[in-house]
Formats: sequence, structure tokens, C-alpha cells
Amino acid sequence: MLALGGYTAFAWSDTAVKWIAPHYPVFQVMAIQTGFASIIFLFLARFLGGWSGWSDKREIKFHLVRAVFNVLVSMLVFYSFTIMSLASVYSMIFAKPIFAAILAIIFYREVVTGSRWAAIAVGFAGVLIILQPSPETFRAELLIPLLAAFLVAIMFILSRSLTKASPFIMSFYPVAGTCLIVMPFALYFGTPDISLLLAEGRLAFIPSKPIALEHLPYFIMAAAFSGTGILCVSLAFRVGEAAMVAPFLYTEMIWGILFGLLIFGDIPRPLMLVGTAIVVASGLYLILIERWRRPALAAAPATAVPIPRRKSNPRRWNIFHPQPAQKPDTPEHQE
Repeated sequence: MLALGGYTAFAWSDTAVKWIAPHYPVFQVMAIQTGFASIIFLFLARFLGGWSGWSDKREIKFHLVRAVFNVLVSMLVFYSFTIMSLASVYSMIFAKPIFAAILAIIFYREVVTGSRWAAIAVGFAGVLIILQPSPETFRAELLIPLLAAFLVAIMFILSRSLTKASPFIMSFYPVAGTCLIVMPFALYFGTPDISLLLAEGRLAFIPSKPIALEHLPYFIMAAAFSGTGILCVSLAFRVGEAAMVAPFLYTEMIWGILFGLLIFGDIPRPLMLVGTAIVVASGLYLILIERWRRPALAAAPATAVPIPRRKSNPRRWNIFHPQPAQKPDTPEHQE
């Protein structure tokens, strides 16, 4: 229920962002969202492992890189919302497990089985069905969310190098870092105009605007649901098996299609739905493989870091209550 509620909240937040994205610069919306989420994380620090590993010199550089990548991903996704339907954006973002599997092979030299290569090949076949790379049907804007999925996969791979950071630090640093990066631009410099950059190759900045009264509820909705999604998904990975929690990511497509039809009048293309189903099937298989090989690092969204499941405890039903550390008494427990 936490996973379903969390990913549903993300879909509602994305819907609010898509509604206000044509009216306000990306960095202005990002600054409000990440600022709100950072406050939520600070209140939940003690329930998510505290500040352990916050000052490790080796890992700080990884936190910084993840924050920068989070800014890039948010820019690409927000811009995609202005030119594409929610379902189309989600269909490309769902390719993240496929990219993560390839990057793990390259950087971590993981052993690749025939079934894993087959899942990757099938996933890219689904991507090609969505893209329809022919002169008549190909749309270059579909590559933007696909690039965002690739960057999210890099963020996931980088998180494997964080061995000392608590779940709170792993989640808080990218979100707070994003807020610190975009806030000066939102307040003083403005947001880079991606449309002008792609069309004419010129870099210009769009200044932030005063929030219109009729748009204020959408800003509140985007920030509130974003924070709720981060909270619920983080807690879901705390108390549940990652292999059961991570696949709920794909329920966002249901909301994307529903909201697209009811609010924005977007009718999904049949081939896009077929390609998305193939990508989802491939992603689910790769998530299960990742769970079997690395139980504590199962695939999860960039904003919700997987948290190792705790040992059985009579008080485990209370997800907000910190569990007492258990003493290692067997070699298996120590491992």
C-alpha cells in the first residue's frame, strides 16, 4: 500500500507539474518542489538511518554528481511534459532498468547470462516500437525522456558506490543539492530556454515569474505530492521486499494514461502501448535479476533509495519506530 500510494503520489505531482510547466520556468518549479521535499527528509532523518556517513570525503563527490544529474533529469522530464503526454514520457522513463543493466556490465563487469542479454534486447525492441524510427513517424522529442532515463540509470549505478551513507543521506543529498543548485537560478539568473537552445543553438534565460493566484494550488499540489511520494516509497522499501516494491513504479503508466485522457485530452497511440508493455516486461525481469543478485540494491527511482529489509521483529508493524540493532551471532548474519 505504501508503494502504490507513493507512486500514485508521484503521478499526481507530475500531472500538476505538466499543468503549470507551460506557464513557469523549470527551475522555479524545481526549487519549490525540492525545497519542500528537503524539509520532509529533515523531519524523517532519525527514521531513515540518521546522519551516518554524511561527511565521508570519498562519497561526497558521488553525492555531488548525483545532485547535478538530478538537476539534468528534472530539466529534461519537465521539458518533456510541455511537449508530450504523460504516458509518452513514462514509456521512455521505464527504460531505466535496461540502461542500468548495461551500465552495470560496463562499470562493474557483472557476469551476463544469456537470459539477461535477451531481456535487454527485448527491452530495446520495445523502445524501437515506441520511437518508430522511420522518416515518416519518428519524433525527435522522444529522445529527451529517453536521455533522462539514461541519466537516472547512471544515478542508480553511482549509488552502489555509497557504502557508508545512511538511507537518509543517500536520499537527502541529491534532493537538497538540487535545491541549492537551482535556487540561485530561480531567484536571480533564470532558467535556460531549452526550446531556443534546441531550435537555434542560442542560450538564453527565462526569468522566474510571480505565481498567479489561480496556479498556487498546482504548486502546492506538486510539492505536497512529491514529498508524499518520496516518504511513502522510502518507507515501502524499508519494510517490504524490494522485488515486490519496485515493480509498482509501472503503475504510473495507468495514471499517466488516465490523466492524459481526462485532463489533457491525450489519446495514446496503439504502438506506443505495445512498446511500453514490452519495455515494462523487460524491466520487471531485470529488476528481479537485480534483486536476486543484490538483495540490498534492488532497482528503485532516483528519488527513493532502496533500504535493506530488517530482520523480523515483533514491533516491525510500526514503520516509524526505529528498530534496535541486533548483535551478529552467526556468520550468515555478519555477512
